[in-house]
Amino acid sequence: MLSATRGATPRLTRDEKKAQTRLRLLEAAAHVFARRGYHAATVDEVAEEAGYTVGALYSNFAGKQDLFLAMLDEHFDQEMAAYKEISSQRTTAEEKARGSADYWMNFLETNPHFFPLFIEFWGLALRDPELREQFNARVRAFRSAVADLMVVSAIGNGLALNMLADPKVVPRELFGDFMALIFTALTQMAAGGEIADLALPTTTSRRKR
Repeated sequence: MLSATRGATPRLTRDEKKAQTRLRLLEAAAHVFARRGYHAATVDEVAEEAGYTVGALYSNFAGKQDLFLAMLDEHFDQEMAAYKEISSQRTTAEEKARGSADYWMNFLETNPHFFPLFIEFWGLALRDPELREQFNARVRAFRSAVADLMVVSAIGNGLALNMLADPKVVPRELFGDFMALIFTALTQMAAGGEIADLALPTTTSRRKR
C-alpha cells in the first residue's frame, strides 16, 4: 500500500466543500451585482463568475433574491465587526462617531457601486410585503448591533446619496466634521452650559490642516 504523501493537502469534508462553494458564490455575487445592478444581474452570470454550474448555485440558494439577501447578511456581518472595532478603539462618543464617519466615507470611495445597489434593492423591497419584511429584519438587526452609532448611520446614508451623485458637493472630511460638531453641542448641553457659536470648518480651512 502506498503511504500518504507528506505535506499533502487534507481532503475537505462534504460540509467543508459546501461551505467553500457557498462562500465563492457569495463573493462572485458581490462582484456581479455591483457590476450589473440587481435587476440586470443573473444567476447564470454569478455561477460562471464563481466557476460553478447554475445547479451548484441552486443547491445553495433558492434563487437570485435569496442569494442577494445572503450576500447582504455577509456584508452586514463585516460592517458590524468593523464598527465594533472602531468603537472599542476609541473612548468618547465624539471619537467613535468621527471614526465611524471616516470609515463610511472611505467605504463609499472604495466601493462606489454598493450603496446604489443597496438603494435599488431597497426600492424593490418597498413594493413587496414579504421581501420588505425579510429586508427590514436584516436592517433592524444591523441597527440594533450598532445602536450607539445610529446618528452616524442616518446622516451617513443621506450624505452618501449626494456624494455618489456629485463627489464635489460632499468633501471627504465633511461627515467627520459634522459629527464632531453634533457631539460637541450635545456635550455642552449635557454640562448645562450654553451652546457656543459652532460652525463647520470651511473646505479651505480643512485643507490647511
